[in-house]
Amino acid sequence: MSSDVAGEAVMGAATPGSKLRMNWAFTFLEAVLWTWSILVCVPYWLRDENYAYGWFVPVGMFLFLWMRLGSQKAEFWEACGREGRATGKVSPWLIALPGLALFPLEVYREEYYQSGIVLWAINIAKVGFSIAGAWWLGGSRLLKLTLFPLLFFLTAVPWPARIAHPLQQNLMIGVAQVLSEILLWMDVPVRTQGAVLELTRGTVGIVEACSGIRSLQSGLMVSLAVGELMWLSRVHRGVLVALGIGLALFSNLARTFVLCWLVERSGADAMHAQHDLVGNVAMYSLYGLIFGAGMWFSRGQQGIWPRQDAGSWADRISRLSWEHVPDFRPLLGMTVAMFVLVHGWYKVLEVRANPQTQPAFALLSGDGSGNEKREFDATVWAQLGATEGDSVQRREPTAPLGVVSSSHLFWRPSAMSRTALHHRPDVCMPGSGWKADGDVGETTVEISGQSLKFVVFRFSREDSGGKRINALMLWGVWRNGAEVPFDFSDKMTALPEKYGMLPTARHMLGIELLSVMVPYESGEPPLELARQALPRMYSYQPVIR
Repeated sequence: MSSDVAGEAVMGAATPGSKLRMNWAFTFLEAVLWTWSILVCVPYWLRDENYAYGWFVPVGMFLFLWMRLGSQKAEFWEACGREGRATGKVSPWLIALPGLALFPLEVYREEYYQSGIVLWAINIAKVGFSIAGAWWLGGSRLLKLTLFPLLFFLTAVPWPARIAHPLQQNLMIGVAQVLSEILLWMDVPVRTQGAVLELTRGTVGIVEACSGIRSLQSGLMVSLAVGELMWLSRVHRGVLVALGIGLALFSNLARTFVLCWLVERSGADAMHAQHDLVGNVAMYSLYGLIFGAGMWFSRGQQGIWPRQDAGSWADRISRLSWEHVPDFRPLLGMTVAMFVLVHGWYKVLEVRANPQTQPAFALLSGDGSGNEKREFDATVWAQLGATEGDSVQRREPTAPLGVVSSSHLFWRPSAMSRTALHHRPDVCMPGSGWKADGDVGETTVEISGQSLKFVVFRFSREDSGGKRINALMLWGVWRNGAEVPFDFSDKMTALPEKYGMLPTARHMLGIELLSVMVPYESGEPPLELARQALPRMYSYQPVIR
């Protein structure tokens, strides 16, 4: 008897569940990779309210898999066992080679801290591996059945910065412009500055969380989930998704309109007091409307529920084509080794790190300094997550418009310090209506006898009267007192830094940011004025480590 025939005879004589145990490496690798895919998204689900709905997505994915697989008859499982597809005789050690890619991928994830590009690479690879597993175990029959639940998980993966930031900014400005037209039509005086609505009794700033991106993302997820739960037809699912997107945009517009109306009627304090309530009512009303639409589409339709006539789950699983699953033991070993190597390296760096815990810059305040300290907007400060900071305005008689403003932020090592460099001017300023005007440059400024490097940005926008206003900004960032090198030509991620393929202690160190902004109407950018203003606003003490 040949070895192939003998293997088939042994497989055929296997007891229920023994096939699964014989392919323990594949099963364990699936568990390890799914755990990784979920864990890399958890920080976003915890700290970014745009993705707070992500906690429900893995639960929904496994629920949909259970519903779809549990509703199949015994004939389905028998057919899967016959139709499973093999990949040919490939060496297990050749299959293990892609495991080496986990080292740079996990390093990039740690260094960029949840970069959308890296997260999508991880999760697309994981979903692809599970789809391939369905192909091996049950051919096209099992693949088609499990495809939607597996792809559904991707709704919880944060969008790459190159997509998310422009979309957020366009939504912010778009909502402001539409509301401005509505309020003017209602004879309510309003002036728009980018994504800020200036009313007679206060202002309403439309930040990222209020842009509608949260409603859009969660509304898309809920529409897909309701369509699956109610087992709608493809046409009805498509209509429900389109309806969910439309309702998401409308609910956010209505929410912001109510906040503007509260400011106009009762002032900014009343708006802030009702802000969360209005937002929650709008969000849950959106979900209720989507669910109601799904109920209406599903009227008179038979539901899909797990069957009890296909045997136990162990019997069903044992009927699958486990003999077509490749040997994943070397790949599993390589995967575990790469994780241990990367995070062991980071543990050593953490022990050796000597982080900056106090800012190097200090505001020159008090009578006669000419520096007026202002409070950060509460929403903006929460998004920044800095340990401490100053927002300063200085009256300068020689300034083109008589004023110079500055911001100083410091992050001790923390989860929020890892996202400090996401707040870069060329990404954030467009949310206030500013547009980049010219290339990014460099200059040096002497503060307390120290020559410090700053990046030079130029912006422009139109005021409510259609008049062009320009602004020059000097922006510098230091990590543990050392300058952070930038490359603003690459906007694929939110970070302007370049990273290598080896672990570093970057995210274990303190971050400090200092900027100054000088508005002007025309002529040459007031670079020298900005360079002279900074030493009048801050002192500098080099970080001693």
